[in-house]
Amino acid sequence: MAPTPSLVSFFLFAIGCNSFIMIPHSGLVRQGTAMETDYHSALGSKFALNLPVIATSFGYQKCGTTFISDVLRLHPRVIGNAAKELHYLAGPEASVECKKPGPPSNFSEFFEDCFGGQRPMTGQVALDFTPTYGTIQFVTTLDNNLKLLNQSEAVFRYIAVLREPAARAVSAVGMKRKNNEGDYGNKTDAELDEVLFTKLRIRENHDVGSGSRFITDGEYAIPLQMWLESHPRDSMLVLNNEKLSMLQTWKRIFRHLGLPVPSNGRIREMIEGVNEAYRLKQIEKYEQSQTQPYKASDWLMEMLRRHYEPYNQQLWKLLGSPQWW
Repeated sequence: MAPTPSLVSFFLFAIGCNSFIMIPHSGLVRQGTAMETDYHSALGSKFALNLPVIATSFGYQKCGTTFISDVLRLHPRVIGNAAKELHYLAGPEASVECKKPGPPSNFSEFFEDCFGGQRPMTGQVALDFTPTYGTIQFVTTLDNNLKLLNQSEAVFRYIAVLREPAARAVSAVGMKRKNNEGDYGNKTDAELDEVLFTKLRIRENHDVGSGSRFITDGEYAIPLQMWLESHPRDSMLVLNNEKLSMLQTWKRIFRHLGLPVPSNGRIREMIEGVNEAYRLKQIEKYEQSQTQPYKASDWLMEMLRRHYEPYNQQLWKLLGSPQWW
């Protein structure tokens, strides 16, 4: 079902490589320039009160959240933390143990425990890139999370990065084998095909939430629509995974977070440095696990694409965007 105009009111997203679109309440699409000229203005009244900015990943696993987090950490005004995924928005009781025993019980302790007491000043950004925030399982508990947001003395800016969902599902299964999780390390490509095929059949025979996250994490339109019904529309930036190597994408990310935009040369250095570190790490992981990257069979890829097609169509309507894949 197509979203109502109010659902996508002032929803910001990156499309292609050169456009930055704002969808106003009227539903008419126009070029947006506010973020180009005054990137602080989009951060709202809380930012004007010199409150910290938290860059928060909406998802998704195997879509590039680690890459974005690692590049952002190289910006001089970004404060790193003890862990990439803090899970704070899932409730303080669910937060990771950053340094001290036990999860943070409130927002002040969150900064003390996870950032060594280094609280961001005006113009600085702290990171919580937990990819599960964008999953159906998480979004269905929004009421409690919104209470946390209202109590928090910070500005939250969300980034959702999306990847062609069939490729994302295959990558998620392949990661299990690469990391030798459970008995995945011993499975052949054909056996992994059967695992993913079984998960797909379970999902297609049950309601949302009953299937494996291998499958449901790629049904992006459902959690995005639920999230936007309860959050400020201009707090979310949606990115195409295939555009993460482009300068314009990173300029949008920095502006979305209220960060000064580095020079083109420096952005390229940041991207290339993180890419090289990732490449070397992947070589090491595959050597340690004595496995190879998982290549799904053509028949399975076709089934996955058919499953995701209606969700993709719903996504393009939600974003008001041409197809990304």
